[in-house]
Amino acid sequence: MKGNDIMQLSIDTEVVALLRAKMQPGDVIYLDFEDGDGPFANTGLSCRLDLNFRLIITPINYLASGLDVYNETLVTAIGPLKIKKSSERYLEENTRLTVNKALQTLQLKGDSGILANNIPILRIDKVIAGGSDGKISGC
Repeated sequence: MKGNDIMQLSIDTEVVALLRAKMQPGDVIYLDFEDGDGPFANTGLSCRLDLNFRLIITPINYLASGLDVYNETLVTAIGPLKIKKSSERYLEENTRLTVNKALQTLQLKGDSGILANNIPILRIDKVIAGGSDGKISGC
């Protein structure tokens, strides 16, 4: 994206239904660009040569330092979606989250074509009684 363009993220109906089935009331959803920055950083993935985005779902009361890197909020068909302003350079003014029907995976598309393939959906929940700080599960 360039300059003062306002990015729009449209989400295909199939993807909206998929995400809503995985979300609980009050959840927050992030479109995370894996650049090694933020509380969800996975340094094993941040050295990839291709663009790596993930959808991360957390409960509204998820307490993690570093969430302030998600400093942009997009209005989408599934509600507010948080992203890092720094990730906008890899997206286009009209970006679409869609299903790759051949592989049954999620992908980001722009007017120029496919921006990112194979976008996983992760749910990160707090553990209620003891144990680790939280658990991560693929949806």
